[in-house]
Amino acid sequence: MSDKSRVFVWTMLLSSLCHPIQAFLLSGGDVCFGICNCVEEDMPFQYFHIYKADVKMVRCEERNLRSIPNFAIQNLPSGFYPGGKNFTVDLHNNYIQTVPDKAFGDLPKLSNVDLFGIILYNNSISSLSDSAFLGLENTRVVVDLALNNFTTIPQALRILRKIELLEIEDNPIMTLDPSMIQHISPVLGFSINLTLYNSWPVELNNLHVKGVLFYGFSGSSFQNFNVHGIGHRAIEFEIGGTDIVDLSDVICNNQINVSKLWVWDNYKLDIMPFERCSQGTVMQSLLDFQLTGIYLARIPNFVHTLTKLEWLELAFDNIYEINANDFRGLTELKGLYLDNNRIKTIHPNAFDTNTKLRELILNDNMLTHIPDMVVNLNLEFFKMDAIDCTCSSLQNLKQVNATFANDVACFNVPSLPFTPFVKDALAQCS
Repeated sequence: MSDKSRVFVWTMLLSSLCHPIQAFLLSGGDVCFGICNCVEEDMPFQYFHIYKADVKMVRCEERNLRSIPNFAIQNLPSGFYPGGKNFTVDLHNNYIQTVPDKAFGDLPKLSNVDLFGIILYNNSISSLSDSAFLGLENTRVVVDLALNNFTTIPQALRILRKIELLEIEDNPIMTLDPSMIQHISPVLGFSINLTLYNSWPVELNNLHVKGVLFYGFSGSSFQNFNVHGIGHRAIEFEIGGTDIVDLSDVICNNQINVSKLWVWDNYKLDIMPFERCSQGTVMQSLLDFQLTGIYLARIPNFVHTLTKLEWLELAFDNIYEINANDFRGLTELKGLYLDNNRIKTIHPNAFDTNTKLRELILNDNMLTHIPDMVVNLNLEFFKMDAIDCTCSSLQNLKQVNATFANDVACFNVPSLPFTPFVKDALAQCS
């Protein structure tokens, strides 16, 4: 799974290479529950932007745990009661095999908890007690069960009436209970691995969701696909690491409203349905579009017709040039990500109509200088590879005071005893 995919619904901190004891010493905060740390900090996982403030966290990750600690409320450090804060128990990257009755002790009784997070990512769990989440029946919860050994969505989740997000990707899911899908709906975010499925599981059509990731699907199409959004809100889709060839049932479906479509690492994907249905409801409603990890060579013809687009990513696609009309109709575009291609040339008029563009990523291409048409943009964030920083090559930057390029590295300023950046070279040229 790509790092970018985690931004859609979450940005996971991957497992450290440190020894578990070292991780324990570095995690900070007061020791609690014998082997954990109780801290208040920014959430190290971004679950669909659900967490809006600092989180009171019981950090038990990477402790070599075989079972869940005894979360007796009297073992909390004084002053750690959340009182309206978000509260999370983080148990990821351990060796836990089961979650027993009332696994989180008296913690659910803490007053005024706005949101209770349960992070069990990357353990060896295959079963949950029916009463594992006792005490959280009417609490808003985030549940991360990814990368475990579940073969179906656990029935123990039935006790939870306010699931905000459920992650169960990277589990060997073999069966789907339609009533369980219906129970967890509506849900803000849902992710699942469909590696063991070679046809679209119609049970998922009971899903009502704001954002969803389908990962590892083994079929060639999403025939009979009919996932619903919540109320009138557009759905945010992510489809990654699959064998899918034909996405017609998603992108040509006039019954669904999609605001975000990220399609990555689907190496067999046919882009012709995107061309054929580019004027349809789905494609024309897109605000955020990602098409990465396939061989394109050029910007597809349909892209310039997606007039509502605000964010576009075409990375790892072997694109080698940008033509004058590739982004002509994208007048609302704010962010454009073209990293990890083979771009050598950009037409002088390539960004003429993209007056709202504020972020442009061009790193890992074959450009050696910042082209004039980029310099003339009103960018706030810019990234590209090291460039030629002779004074003559920087005149275009100097003339318009393009501070967005200040932190681009240089490859040829031998007079400076450190790795120079554009701002350093410009200072020498003044």
